[in-house]
Amino acid sequence: MSTLFAELYNRETVEGRFNANRLLELLKEDPVYRVAYKKMEIPKNTELNSAHILDDHIHFLEKGIVAYEYEDQIISFSSEGDILGMNDIFIPKASKYNVRTITKTIIYTFSKQDVLNNIFNMQEGWLFLYLNNQNYNILVAEKYMLMRQIGKTRLKNILMDIAEKYGYQDEDGIKIPGCFTRKDIANYANLSMNSMSQICKMLENENFCIIKSKQFILLNKNTKSRKATTKNSGKQRKE
Repeated sequence: MSTLFAELYNRETVEGRFNANRLLELLKEDPVYRVAYKKMEIPKNTELNSAHILDDHIHFLEKGIVAYEYEDQIISFSSEGDILGMNDIFIPKASKYNVRTITKTIIYTFSKQDVLNNIFNMQEGWLFLYLNNQNYNILVAEKYMLMRQIGKTRLKNILMDIAEKYGYQDEDGIKIPGCFTRKDIANYANLSMNSMSQICKMLENENFCIIKSKQFILLNKNTKSRKATTKNSGKQRKE
């Protein structure tokens, strides 16, 4: 039975059939499962919790980048195709997270209760919740592994990860959008600003990166095996 379950519900299958984009499509357009929603544009540097935007609602990010914070510590970043407000269904602590926009952000917002009612009425709808929870667990595990690394290694891996997800090609290498400030990156890496400055100088001296106009550029020789995507970042260079 467990083998059959694994074959039917392997991660690749679940990601293909029960991802956030598919759920959004059903909630917006399906004649049986659609739910009333609002499309909202949120300014940069808005704390969604303080603005009561997260209250009793689930949100789908169409455009923009947000930072998840817990007790003033950045836990992760989310962007296009991610869901806000669904983690606290299984993880009460998630409801205490602060979510802050670091770019202008566009979201679709739905009543949480209406979304859950429809999910539980769908055949295998629980897999939407399962995949979302698994993605959250992966983020937590990755952050835990990062925090076990020494500061320099931790910062290098964080810069490469941000560049891979959000960076765009520059004449020198892969540029990280300016919305990822040195202060936020230091916070995410759990480094003091003094330690951040010292490590940045070391990384520049090693030709790992350069910093121009307060933006990190990872030099090409360090990014050959980590292709930067432009799906999200190309639209956000000026943010």
